[in-house]
Amino acid sequence: MIKRIVFFIIPFLLSFFLIIKGQDYSITNLNNITTFYPESTSATLCKPPQYFLVQIIKFNASAIISLGSDIQNCSFFVGNTTSSIFICYQDLNFSNYSATLIVNGDASVGSLVINYECKRYDIKIEIIQEVTWSTVHKFSSIVKLNGLLDSTTISLIDSINSFELISLGKNYYRILYYEQYFIPKISNISLWEISFNNSGTNIIISTPYNINKFKSNGQEEIIDLIQFPNDGTSYISFIFGSIIKYRSTSSLQRPINPLVFNLDSAYSTLPRPISGSIGNMTYISYLPFVLSNLRYYNLYVQNDHSTIQAIPITTTYTCIPKPDQLKQGLKSTGVNGGDIKTSYFTLLLVYGDFGFQYDSQYFGYFNSYQSSSDNDYQVFPFGFSDGNNSDYTMRISVPARGFSSEAYFMVHMVDFSGIGPVFQITPSIIMNDKSTPFLQTFETIYIDKFNYLIRFSISDLFGLNYIETMIDLAYNKVIRFYVESLVSGDIKNGVFEILYDAVKYGPTPTPINLYNHIERVSSFAPNQPYSILTPNLRINLPSIQLQSIDHLKDIKDISYLFIDVDITDKTVDNIMYFSFNNIDKYKNLPIGFTLIDPRSLQDMELFNGVNFYGTFILKSVYSFAIWDEQNSRFYIKFKIPANTSPGVLDWMLVFNKENYLINTQLPDEYQLRVISTKFDSYGPIVTNIIKYPNSTVIGWLFTIEDEINGFKDGYVTIKGSIDSSVYNITFTSSDMVIGSGNKWKGDYLINIPYILNDCVSQNYSIHYAVFTDTFGNRNKYYKVKTNIELTSQVSLDSSGNPFINFIKDISTVLQVSTLGVCGKIDSTPPVLISFNASKSSIDVGSLDRSITFNFHSQDLGGLKDDQLPIVYITDMNTRIHKVTSSIVLKNSTDIKYTCTMEVPIGFSHPYGFLISVYGFINRGGSYSGFSGGQLKELGFNWFVETKSFSVSQPIITGSSGIDNDGGDLWLYGRGFKSINTITLNDGVRSYSLSITTLSESVVLIQNVKPSINSIEVYLTNAPLGLIQSNTFTINPIIYNFNYSTTPIPTSSVSPTLTPTPTPTPTPTSTQSPTNKPQSCIGNPVCGGSNQGYCKEDVGCICYSPFIGLDCTSKIIPQPKPNEDKPTTVIGNSNNNSSTVNNNNNQVTSNISIIAIREVNSITGEQVKIHYIDKWYYSNISSTISNYQSTILNNNISTTINATLEWFENKSNITFANQELIMNPSTIKYTVELSSYKFSNQLNNLQVIIEAQIQSNENNNNNNNICSGKEFGDTTTDNSNYIKLQVSSNSIYGRFLKRGIVDGKTVTITNELLDSKLNSISKENNIQSYIGIVIGQYQTSVIIDPDFSLLLENQQLNSDSPNSICSTSPSTSLTKGQLAGIIIGASLFFIIIVLIIAKIVLSKSLRFKVFVYKISKKSNKY
Repeated sequence: MIKRIVFFIIPFLLSFFLIIKGQDYSITNLNNITTFYPESTSATLCKPPQYFLVQIIKFNASAIISLGSDIQNCSFFVGNTTSSIFICYQDLNFSNYSATLIVNGDASVGSLVINYECKRYDIKIEIIQEVTWSTVHKFSSIVKLNGLLDSTTISLIDSINSFELISLGKNYYRILYYEQYFIPKISNISLWEISFNNSGTNIIISTPYNINKFKSNGQEEIIDLIQFPNDGTSYISFIFGSIIKYRSTSSLQRPINPLVFNLDSAYSTLPRPISGSIGNMTYISYLPFVLSNLRYYNLYVQNDHSTIQAIPITTTYTCIPKPDQLKQGLKSTGVNGGDIKTSYFTLLLVYGDFGFQYDSQYFGYFNSYQSSSDNDYQVFPFGFSDGNNSDYTMRISVPARGFSSEAYFMVHMVDFSGIGPVFQITPSIIMNDKSTPFLQTFETIYIDKFNYLIRFSISDLFGLNYIETMIDLAYNKVIRFYVESLVSGDIKNGVFEILYDAVKYGPTPTPINLYNHIERVSSFAPNQPYSILTPNLRINLPSIQLQSIDHLKDIKDISYLFIDVDITDKTVDNIMYFSFNNIDKYKNLPIGFTLIDPRSLQDMELFNGVNFYGTFILKSVYSFAIWDEQNSRFYIKFKIPANTSPGVLDWMLVFNKENYLINTQLPDEYQLRVISTKFDSYGPIVTNIIKYPNSTVIGWLFTIEDEINGFKDGYVTIKGSIDSSVYNITFTSSDMVIGSGNKWKGDYLINIPYILNDCVSQNYSIHYAVFTDTFGNRNKYYKVKTNIELTSQVSLDSSGNPFINFIKDISTVLQVSTLGVCGKIDSTPPVLISFNASKSSIDVGSLDRSITFNFHSQDLGGLKDDQLPIVYITDMNTRIHKVTSSIVLKNSTDIKYTCTMEVPIGFSHPYGFLISVYGFINRGGSYSGFSGGQLKELGFNWFVETKSFSVSQPIITGSSGIDNDGGDLWLYGRGFKSINTITLNDGVRSYSLSITTLSESVVLIQNVKPSINSIEVYLTNAPLGLIQSNTFTINPIIYNFNYSTTPIPTSSVSPTLTPTPTPTPTPTSTQSPTNKPQSCIGNPVCGGSNQGYCKEDVGCICYSPFIGLDCTSKIIPQPKPNEDKPTTVIGNSNNNSSTVNNNNNQVTSNISIIAIREVNSITGEQVKIHYIDKWYYSNISSTISNYQSTILNNNISTTINATLEWFENKSNITFANQELIMNPSTIKYTVELSSYKFSNQLNNLQVIIEAQIQSNENNNNNNNICSGKEFGDTTTDNSNYIKLQVSSNSIYGRFLKRGIVDGKTVTITNELLDSKLNSISKENNIQSYIGIVIGQYQTSVIIDPDFSLLLENQQLNSDSPNSICSTSPSTSLTKGQLAGIIIGASLFFIIIVLIIAKIVLSKSLRFKVFVYKISKKSNKY
C-alpha cells in the first residue's frame, strides 16, 4: 500500500507580471515553475493546476471578468469587484508549450503569453541506509530518488502486502518490507530489490542486506511452546484471539520470528519478549482472528545460516455472533419534538422481543454533515429512558438552532461496526444564503518543541461553528477545533488560535474546512490561494521544516552519562549526548527522544499488526534535546525503566512526523547497553479462579501471580445482565487475603456489594479488568470494545489478557449469578420528583463555569443506592460532557442526589446546551433516565443559555513540561494579552516573574526556579492586580542522576561513548600517599595506657572512643541524625558523666558543602565558583540519607550526589583500595560528581566544605573563652585532618588524600582556604574552609571525608598555642594536639555535596553536627 501525499508549491512570482500599454486588465502568473511533471511515476501526462491573477487597471473597465486561453478548463476561483484569481487545468504530453491568456475574450484589453513544458522523470537512485531491523517497523531501508518531486506518487510493482514507500521529503524515502516480502529472503538473499513504473519503464531499487548481522550463533530453537487454550480452540467475539508463548535460544537480542496467517495476506504479528535473557528469552504473541473454523498459522524460525523454518500452529475459531446492538431487537424508531422551533429534537428507539439483550455495547451518533463523531462512544446509562436490558426504550435529545441551509440533515447512530439507524431531521427554517466563512488571514507561529500556534481570522454572517481537517487518511482521523479557540472578537468576526502539534498531527493532503452555523463550508486545499487580498499566500498546516534529511549521515559523537547501566529493580535517569556534522542545519531544530524498548512500547500501546506505520508516533511522550552552545552538542535527559529487556536499549530520535532515527540504524559504538537480571515486561495474570455465588458473598477469588516484579494493584468493572448496574472495584496488594501469599502470588476477593433484598435474578459479568505490577507493566481484559481500547484494527492484541489461562471458557468463568427473592422483574421504573440546575445561563469564557444539579428520584420498590445517576450536557454538534452524582439523603424509597460540573470553555456558544440525566436503577431490575425533552415536559430545568463568551478573561488550560532544574515554561490558554506577571508557589517559596506574551493564548515564563514539588501558578496584571487567572498546577519531571555501581574497567568502555568528547588527560591509578612519621606527644604520652599507646615512627595509636594526635579527644556518642532535618541535639545525659557540666552552655557545630570552585592549577587563581543553593533530600534508611543538587556550567549540568552515613558502632570499611576504621558516632560523606565541562585543560576543581563550631558561652563572670584551629597530617591513615575547638569541645574532620576518578584510584590534595574565603576567627566561634582538589576528569569523581564530635581532655586557655581568647588580642591558631589516628571513614570522594540530613539554609547544605550543653569545667570524661 502506498501513502500518497501530493503538494504543489505556488508562491507569488512577479517575474511573470505583464501589463500591455493601453490594456484595461493586468494578468499575473501566480505559479513559480514553468516545468511540470506527472503526478505519479506511471503517468504519461502532466495535469498541473495553474493560478492567474486578473486585476482591473482602468477606471472604466468592466467588473465582470472572464479568462480564456489555449489552456483548457479555466474557471473562477476567488475574487472581488476589482480582482479575480482563476485556476486552469490542462492535460500535457511530454513536450514544450506556449499559451496565450485573454481577458473577456479580447486580447486588446488584457492578455499574457506563458511558456512551459511537461517532462518525464529522470531518476537516479542513491542508497542511504541498508536494510535494518527494528521493533517499530520491522525491516526497512532508506533510499534517495533524485529527480522526483516530494509530491510524486511512486507506482510500485507487486507491492500489495509486500512493501511500501514512505516519503520523508527532499526525495528521501523509507522502504518498509512486510512478511510476504522478507520471510523468503532473510536467510539467503543479500540484495533486496523492489521496482516501480516510470512512464512505462521499470526501475529497480536494490538495497544491500547484511545476512550475517541477522544470523544467530548456532541454530535457534523454539522450546516450551504453549498455546492458550491448550486444545487449540477459541470462542471469540472480535475481541481476543488465541495466544502462544515460547522460549527462544537465539543469540540475537532481536530474533526475527514473525507469526503469520497465510503468507499472502496482511495478517501477522511479531512476538514480543516478556522475560528472560538473551539465549533464554520468553516471547508471547496472539493469533490474529480472521474468520471462524480451523485456521493455520506459521511461526518462522531461523533454522540454520541459510534457511528459515516454519513451525505450524493451528487453532479453531468459533465466532460468537457480534450483535449489531443498534439494529438487533429494534422494534421502532422516531423523532419526537421534531419542530426545531423548540430548540431540540429527541431520537426515539424502542427495543424488545427478538431474543436480544443489551450487553453494554458502546454506540455513537453524529450529524450527516460531520464525517464522524467527536464524542467518545457512549454506553449505558446514556440514552436509556426506561425498561431493562431485554425490553427498553432510548430517548436522546439533541439541541438545534431551528434553521439551516440544508432541506434536511441526517443523524446517524452507529456501533463499532458502523451500523445503526439513521434519522432524518427537517429544520423549520431553510436559509437560502449561500455565503460561506471568509478566511481573512492565516498564519503559523513556531512556539517550542513540536508545537505551533495557528491563527485564523474568520468572518461569517452566521458565525463560525468549527474548523475541520483529516490528519490520517489510513485511519480517517478527523480533528475539529470549535469556538473555544476564539481569542478576540466574536464568532461572526474573530480571531481563532489553535495549539498544533506538528508531529502528532503534521501536514495534511486533505482540505481545511470552515463550517458556519447553517452548515455552509469553505474548503481550502493545501497550497491553494485563500484570499484575493493575499494571492501569494497559501494555507498549509505547519510541519517541522528540515534543512537536511541527512541526519543518518550527519549524526556523530553519541555518548551517555551512564553506560552499561544495571536497571535491575530500579529506574535509572540518564543523559544522552550527540552532535551532527553540518551542525548549523540542526542546532535550531526541535529533536524529540523516546525509548522503544519492550517496556516503553507497551506504554505506547504499539500495535504490532498489519500496517502500523505512524501509530507509535501518536502515543509517544518525548524528552527533548537541549542545545549546548559551549560544547556544540545536544543533550537529552531521560529515564530508563526498571527491569526492561537486557542488552542494547532501543531508542528513537524524532525530527518531524516523517523523519526519525532509530538506534538500530547506527553502529555498535553508539549503543546504550543495560543490564537486567529480572527482565519483566508482562503484567500480572490470574492463575486460579473460585466463584462465590451465594447469599452472603457474590464474586470471585482470584489467585494473582507476577513472579518477577510482583502485583501492585488492579481495577475491575462488573455489570449486571438485566439492569446494567455497574460496580467498579479497585484493590491493591494490601487487600490480599491474609495468609494467602505475597505480592508475587496471592489471593484477592473481588466481592460485589450484593443487596439481599434485590428482587431481580441476573448474571454479573466482568466487562473490564486491568492488573498492574510494581513497575507499571499491565495486562488488560475487556469483554466488549470500549473507548479505552477504541481502534480500527481488524484484530486486537490479546497477548496481554490477564485471564490467559481461561480463554476457552472465559465467558462462564467471569460470570456469577444471583437468585432474586421476587422471581420477576419490577417493570415500573424509577420516577423523577424534581430536577434543578443552579444556573439558566452561563458565560462560557469566565472563570466560574460551574453548575450544580440537585435532583430527587423515587421508586416504591426501592432504588439501588450503589448506582449513581449521571448528568449529561449536549451541544448542537452532538458533543457530550458528563458528571456522576453523589447521594445527599436517602430512605427506603427516595434518594436525593447532587453533582457539580465545570462546563468546558466555549461549550455550545452561542446556542446553549441541553441537560439530561440517566441511570436510576431500582431493586427490581428496571432503570430509567430523562432526556432534555423529557425534563422540559416535566417542567424541570432542561436548557442553559451560552450567549456570553468573555474573551479577555485569562484562563490557563495547559503548559509545556518542565523538570526539577527549572528553566523556561510555556503556558497555554486564553486572555493573556491583559496580563504581565506570573506568581509561582512550589510549597517552599512564592515568587513572581515577568512574562513574554506571544499571543492571546500563549505566554513564556523564563527562569522558573528549580523545584521537586508541584508548582501552582496564576497570572495577573501587576501591579494593579485587577485581573487574575485561575490557579494551574504544574508537576515537574524529577531527575536524579545518582546512579552508582562498581566501576567498570576503562578497557571495556569504547572511547567514543565518553560523555565529554573533548580530549582531556586520562586519570591513572596511583600509589596511595604516605604521611611522614610523627612523634608521640601528650602528658601522659598518648593520653595514658587507657587511652592509647605509642608506636615508633608512626605516632600515637588511640583506643576507641579516643582520638587525636595525643589521644586526649573523646568522641561524643550521639543519637541518629534527625530524619526530617540534619540536626542533632545532645543533652548532659549523653555524656555518660553526671559531673561534666555546672552550667548550661550550648555548643553548635556545622558542616556544609557550599560550592564547587574551578581554579587555575598553575596560578591558583579562581576561574569561576558555583554556589550550591538547592538540595533534594531522600531518606535511605535510619542511618543513611541522600542529598542531590545540580550546577549548570556552560549549559552542561553537573550532578552532585552526597550520601551521609551515621556509624553508631566501630566499623571497618574500604574506600579507594584502603581499609579505614569508622569510630562510633562518626559521620561519613560519600560525595559523587558527574562530568564537568572545564574551561580549559589547565584547570582543577575544588569541592569546598565549611566547618564551624561556636558556643553561646561569653565572658561573663570573668570566664576566659578560647578557640583554636589545627590542620595537618594524620598518623596512621595517610590523610589530612582539620580540628576546630571552642573551650573543651571540638569538631574533627578527616580528609583522605585519595579518591576514585573515572573508575580509578588517584591521589588528590586538600587545601586550607581560610585566607582566601575570609573565615571567622573569634574566641567563641571558629570557622574553616577546606578545598578538596580534583584534577581533570571525564565522567565521575567520588570523595569520602568524615567528621566526628569530640570532648577534649584539656580546655583551651590563653596559654594554649595560637589560641584566640576573650582576654587576649592574639588571633593566631592553636597547634595540632592530636596524637592518634583520627578514626573516621569515607566511602567515595567527588563532589562534596554532603547533606547530612536535610537542607537548612538556602545557600548551603547545613548539617548541625551537635548542640551540646556543657559547663566551664570538666572533672573527668
